[in-house]
Amino acid sequence: MEFDKLFTPFQINGCEIKNRFVVPAMVTNFCTSDGNITDQFIAYHEAKAKGGFGLIITEDFGVNPNGIGYKNCIRLYDEKQVARNKEFTDKIHQYGTKLFAQIFHPGRQTNSSVNGGIQPVAASKIPDSFNREIPHELTIPEIKTIVNQFGKTAGLMKAAGYDGIELHLAHGYLLAGFLSLRQNRRTDDYGGCLSNRLRIVHEIYQAMRKTVGPDFPITARISLTEGTVDGRKLPETLAIVKDLEKTGFDALNLSNGEYTSYADAVISSAFTPRGNNEADAKEVRKTVNIPLIVANGINDPVLAESLLDQNVCDFIGMARASLADPELPNKTKAGNLNQIDYCIRCLQGCEGGLLKGSHISCLVNPMIGNETKYPFATKPKPKKVLVIGGGPAGMEAAITAARRGHDVTLWEKTNELGGEFIPATYPPAKGEYVNLLVFLRKQLAIRQVHVELQHQASVEDVMAFNADKVIMATGSDPNFPHIPGIENVPVHFARDVLVGKDPLEGELVVIGGGEVGTETAAYLADAERGHVTVIEMTRDINAGLMRTVDTKRFFRDHEVTVMTDATVQSLSIKGVTVRINDETRTISADGIVLATGYHSDNQLYKTLSERLPESQLVAVGDTVEATNALVATQTGFAAGYSA
Repeated sequence: MEFDKLFTPFQINGCEIKNRFVVPAMVTNFCTSDGNITDQFIAYHEAKAKGGFGLIITEDFGVNPNGIGYKNCIRLYDEKQVARNKEFTDKIHQYGTKLFAQIFHPGRQTNSSVNGGIQPVAASKIPDSFNREIPHELTIPEIKTIVNQFGKTAGLMKAAGYDGIELHLAHGYLLAGFLSLRQNRRTDDYGGCLSNRLRIVHEIYQAMRKTVGPDFPITARISLTEGTVDGRKLPETLAIVKDLEKTGFDALNLSNGEYTSYADAVISSAFTPRGNNEADAKEVRKTVNIPLIVANGINDPVLAESLLDQNVCDFIGMARASLADPELPNKTKAGNLNQIDYCIRCLQGCEGGLLKGSHISCLVNPMIGNETKYPFATKPKPKKVLVIGGGPAGMEAAITAARRGHDVTLWEKTNELGGEFIPATYPPAKGEYVNLLVFLRKQLAIRQVHVELQHQASVEDVMAFNADKVIMATGSDPNFPHIPGIENVPVHFARDVLVGKDPLEGELVVIGGGEVGTETAAYLADAERGHVTVIEMTRDINAGLMRTVDTKRFFRDHEVTVMTDATVQSLSIKGVTVRINDETRTISADGIVLATGYHSDNQLYKTLSERLPESQLVAVGDTVEATNALVATQTGFAAGYSA
């Protein structure tokens, strides 16, 4: 397969970029609490530069100490910070990669617990639904101060060796708020008509251009649509991009949406169509003549080349794809598409970590956030390593141990590698998840791990194998709840339904509205197996990180009934009896699916721990506690590295 366009250099205002692969801005939380660059921050970006990306756009720089959305966001507002930034840019430039710095102000999309105790500011006093604090409406003198801060930071960025600047006008942050009637209710020169709402952008552009000169690239990121009741639609965006080109911006980075809304995902989940912005980007292409970057749901170089072939854009933004595999460009160039660790758009590490106040990580690439902690340059003394269990934790442990130079054997009791991740690939909007299993199986072969399927491990087996290190990755099993009557009716575990082992039809009841239960219900509804009812004992279903809203939409469209605050009282041939709203009722059921959680399969580990020293035996993933695939790959990787 040819990738001529992807590897053809292209320029932005005289800055030649060696290929069309772009890493768009992503918050990492890798900096210090005062916004300064760390070794981890540099190592994280260096991996992408080494992996062949032509342009990296940093996460959003704050222009003052309090203009941040997360505690450890990067900032550049003082000359004293330039030297460390110069170290960073010099490191990236060693690989021929260009580095643009994104510059922003969060506006209302922050809160006083992360920004140093300051009331958020905005175009108007309208809070967002996530941070909830009523923002302070900026006065005109305060606007002028922020404009000057942008100008100063731009000059510092050029002094620090950045190759260009991206001004953040998207996703509901401060400047997006001024542009959009969704946030802007001002009655002065910065509100009302579009020319007024653009005023702050013009002023910031002029302030930045004054400090960086005419030949330094200044680009803008903008949402094509906001997808909210009074948010911006494409026709107005086309007027804005035309104005931005006339103002002097050298390129546009096209995104979509606004954070803290129910609009189509700014950060694409597996529910979002791949190449989500293609159609709208084509309209921008007809409107302006400056270079375009398009992002959102593009995690495959084949799709990227197709978009370039169609002249949709000039560069491809591959944000989370670069997390999953920083080597994606190099592997593409070498023709090794089947060795790319593709992003599966699960969002568990890249968004989940931030929402918990931590840094980003990645389910499919445990090295993210650990670049300085786990170097592979040096090799330990080779050992004989035995991994028991072939799910994601076990495969990750085996691959990593083999990368370290150990002789690794993996035992899996079934006839297939993948564990509980196999049924996880079957529900709607999870087809991409299979890419992880394909990648891990390929890596086991490349790393020459000895894989033995249908090998049920026993204590005697393990002791006879005489490994230097035993890694237990035996996973978990589904719970069988103690419900009156459950022994007298046929019930089915969700995983058996998902893989087609237990086909069901008719009136179907899923007990449990967590991630497994909702996905199984969606699977049954999508296959039109009958009418599906989900019973959840808590106040709401939980379909997993950033999937619940999309799942509710899916349920609505497929007429799935959801009963919350409902407790199952008993099961019988008549159906499922539940207690809801202080009433007892029986739901007719031709099939009952159990999705009531998991428990660790750790009996072998407990027995071995009495026979083997602690230094020789370690448990990973669900063997320790039934959790999720992110924990599985992270703990498997760590155990394999330390084997």
